[in-house]
Amino acid sequence: MKGVKGVLFDLDGVFYVGDSLISGGNETLAWLREQGIKYQFITNNTTLSRSALLTKLKRLGLNIKEDELLSANYAGVLQLKKMGFTRCRLILSKAAQTDYPPTVLEEPEAIVIGDIGNSWDYDLLNELMNQLLEGAELIALHKGRYFQTEAGLQLDSGAFVAALEHATGKKAQVVGKPSQAFFEMGSSLLGSKPHELLMVGDDLVNDIQGAQDAGYQAVLVQTGKYREALVKQSDINPNDIITSVAELPNFLSAITG
Repeated sequence: MKGVKGVLFDLDGVFYVGDSLISGGNETLAWLREQGIKYQFITNNTTLSRSALLTKLKRLGLNIKEDELLSANYAGVLQLKKMGFTRCRLILSKAAQTDYPPTVLEEPEAIVIGDIGNSWDYDLLNELMNQLLEGAELIALHKGRYFQTEAGLQLDSGAFVAALEHATGKKAQVVGKPSQAFFEMGSSLLGSKPHELLMVGDDLVNDIQGAQDAGYQAVLVQTGKYREALVKQSDINPNDIITSVAELPNFLSAITG
């Protein structure tokens, strides 16, 4: 794993869980700056707009610049512009809708799905199914299965996207991790080739497999949604596993000699 010129980080479960920072994050970022190693944050968080997420991170004590953060929510905005869609039904929290065109409830060109927590119910799923069958495109900001909260694992929006795919026969366009386009955006922001980059995350599918499929090296942290049993059951093999983001400086120092 020699020749690491840049690091891409997941946020939720790597630097914080809920409203609590995971220790060692700021120190690791300071060490990377001292070593001249560039870094970028790529996150599937879709509960907040990019500006609101930056505000939350600052409140928690993690100071990140806007140009250091690439979110699935912002990638969704870019994707709609690329496709020329203006009539979209946004299945997003109010806080995440800031950068989008106003949501429409009838005859949408596309349905954009992110995290809405416990607002999911049968009636909503049924409405969305019918609109998809009538021709709307299905855009998933990500297809995460579950995420870590302070109370434990919680079902993520990917489960509901999968249900709609199954019911309608449509395949969702995924704009966040693990889509290759999302990882390519990350590598272009760092100005490095994929094999020179290291992904650090807590999600085997979205972070580890997604990064490896894009040509990155990938390290799994034992924080956030990490579960030893799930790692043992999986056929996804991280390049390495570290206890937390705090261990990254020692890890990189050891492998670069």
